[in-house]
Amino acid sequence: MGIRKAANSFIKDRRGNIAMMFGIMLFVIVGAAGIAIDMQRSSIIRSAVHEAADAGILAAARYKANHPNANDAELTAVARRVFDNAMRDGLSPTISSFAVSFDSAAETFALDVVGSSKTLLMGVLGQDISNVGTRSEVKLGKPALLEVAMALDVTGSMNQKGKISALRNSAKDLIESLFLSDEADVKIGIVPFAQYVNLGAAYAGEGWLTVPPGPSWMGCIGSRDYPNNVEDDDYVSAPVPGLHGIACPDPLMPLSTDEDALKTKIDDLDANGWTYIPSGLMWAWSLLTPNEPFTEGLSFAELQEGNGSKAIIVMTDGENTRAPDYPTHNSASEVLANDLTEELCINIKKQDILIYSIAFDVSDPDIRAILEACATSTSHYFDAKDASALADAFEAIATSLRNISLSK
Repeated sequence: MGIRKAANSFIKDRRGNIAMMFGIMLFVIVGAAGIAIDMQRSSIIRSAVHEAADAGILAAARYKANHPNANDAELTAVARRVFDNAMRDGLSPTISSFAVSFDSAAETFALDVVGSSKTLLMGVLGQDISNVGTRSEVKLGKPALLEVAMALDVTGSMNQKGKISALRNSAKDLIESLFLSDEADVKIGIVPFAQYVNLGAAYAGEGWLTVPPGPSWMGCIGSRDYPNNVEDDDYVSAPVPGLHGIACPDPLMPLSTDEDALKTKIDDLDANGWTYIPSGLMWAWSLLTPNEPFTEGLSFAELQEGNGSKAIIVMTDGENTRAPDYPTHNSASEVLANDLTEELCINIKKQDILIYSIAFDVSDPDIRAILEACATSTSHYFDAKDASALADAFEAIATSLRNISLSK
């Protein structure tokens, strides 16, 4: 009986309940406080990661505008540097995956970040880490205020390997991309060039042009004397020489907002003749400046006020095979033609006009080097080996031009 009484007495004893209940409640209180603290901390870290990711993807998009041939790996590196710098002091999540991708079809840049942070108190409940990943996107909007002149090689060699067809397709895709938005404020001009350029017979009566007597002038022009042939001014005292009896491409098309007319012009490109790259550069430049001979372009002050840009896209498939002997281009001095090409590129860039250059199936190392130096930067130069690479180059340029407002 003594043992039974002792057992019953122990069972009926309630003096330790308060301590036991307090211990249990303390565990719950500490756990709840830990959850609240860790949730708040995780929320702060997630917010910081998202803000840093937004900054990173914008930086990548801006970089793509100025480096149109940058790939996803390069964009990722740019975004990561900005992301790391943007993370707040004292926050150090572990980033396990960080990648930027550009989807040309959806016209979006995306940054996917997968990361985690260690919890402070929730570990006692078995929750050691908290996920803090995010996804940030930038979608291309309407183009900035743009004026673009395409100087396109239509020499006889473009008839080989389906190159003229590839050029037509790629150039039309660029036009379509730039006019994709109904609100696009874009003008595009086209300068087909070979040994000469054709302004169009409609300009025969202009004061900045001289047309020699003889049969009906067809629009073909030669070069003004040096240095006027590498400058876009003084057309009154040094007018453009019209020429008879030479072969030249179809007429150029001044800056226009008519997408269908521009595409039709591209469709009508024919390939014939020799190569003199300065003729394409000179007249693409003239299309963009507001002074005569062509006045469709905005003044540089108006362009700056509208946060806009002027750009030349020059594409050729070979080296210079003709040079000026003034006013005709019957010289075969490649050295002279190359020197004039380089000087024109320098003068154009002095006016802050962007130059994108494309070497299309070019084997000559000298002209590739000249085209690369001509471009605004090495990232504005494209060495397109075939039709597919040409399409990629025009697509990258279109993306750069549509995205260029982010870089300003």
